[in-house]
Amino acid sequence: MRIAVITHAFPPSRHANGKRPYYVVKGLLDAGWEVDVYTSNLACDSGFAETLTDDCCRIFRIKDPVIAWLERVKPMRLLYRVSVAITNGLLWPDFYAPWVKKVMKCLRKSRDYDRVLAFVFPPSMYLTADSGGMLDKRWIYDLQESVTPHYKVNPRRSPLQKWRHPRFEKLEKRALHMAGDVVFTADTNRQAYIAEEISPLAQSWHIPYFYDSDVFSQDDEIEASKRFEIRYFGTFDWRGSRSPEVFLKALALFLQKNPNARRDTRFVFYGSWFQGHDALVDQLSLMDITEIRPAVSYEEYLQLVRSSPILLLVVSSEHNLFMPSKIVDYFGAQRPILGFIPRESEMRIVIESAGMGGQAVDELDVEGGAKAIDSLWRRYKDDRLGRVQASSEFWSSDVQISRYLKIINKK
Repeated sequence: MRIAVITHAFPPSRHANGKRPYYVVKGLLDAGWEVDVYTSNLACDSGFAETLTDDCCRIFRIKDPVIAWLERVKPMRLLYRVSVAITNGLLWPDFYAPWVKKVMKCLRKSRDYDRVLAFVFPPSMYLTADSGGMLDKRWIYDLQESVTPHYKVNPRRSPLQKWRHPRFEKLEKRALHMAGDVVFTADTNRQAYIAEEISPLAQSWHIPYFYDSDVFSQDDEIEASKRFEIRYFGTFDWRGSRSPEVFLKALALFLQKNPNARRDTRFVFYGSWFQGHDALVDQLSLMDITEIRPAVSYEEYLQLVRSSPILLLVVSSEHNLFMPSKIVDYFGAQRPILGFIPRESEMRIVIESAGMGGQAVDELDVEGGAKAIDSLWRRYKDDRLGRVQASSEFWSSDVQISRYLKIINKK
């Protein structure tokens, strides 16, 4: 049985959306499938080696001309911002469209796949519905992100894209109805798509993000750093409840009440940091305990998660249709989680179901965040800041891969 997997990000890419397709491909190979992965070089270091090597897996790195240009001009801030605005405003549905069209051209030469699995980052993936009869019931879409329901709550900035949105909604609905199955990482997103009749109920499935059981085996446990260190991976929003503002204010309040803790306390960020947030760090007098580091490779990320004394999770109510992929890696590491998560959100239910919601507070609760940090500090002082006795097996590849394969193996 042969399957094509289409994903714009794939390890060693540092992009968070590359992890899920990687775990799924590993599961497919273990189940005896032959896999062709069509991906790009997004967020891969120059001269990289493939993370996955298997005789039954071929990886085709198809260059993305727009992303390549944006990466080239990124050091020139003004030109970069202008280029992003122009390309994201003019190219439809987004600036990944040329890459998707190149992938479709490659697939037309290899139509003998038993199944095709397309991961919907980016939204341009739905251009497959206009691929001249290629899209059929062999296809599965995996929605790592919400598109039409999200855009209705958070409209596109470009007036041209807003004007084109009804056309895009029709494209997405046509693609999901033509495909065989649709998989969602967040159940709230699945329910939204069904309610708006964009995705058929009988073909819509919820398979949450999951961690790689082999990576997070307790037989290969990594010792955590001895510092009182809070780590965050990825990116923050510029402003709003998924910005670092509430957490940083909570951290500053904690240090104000516990000045003796400053010597041992560190906040370490790995990813794409907005330089504008430096003013907030400086204003709260946190410059001496804050370390801003670039995004790391996939393998280094896993090592850092497993060795983290405390893991920070920030979830906005505006993003309840999404499931942050890092949350399941946090479950796998079973390190304490400091979470700023809306009380009524799906992610709050998830983290509490896993038994890891002990230090979860509402997304805007500065006082509650300071108390949660204080609780972690007391555990640190008592040398009790170790692994959490969690019930997170449901979010492991051991459980979820078998559920995923049942969908893929359907006739």
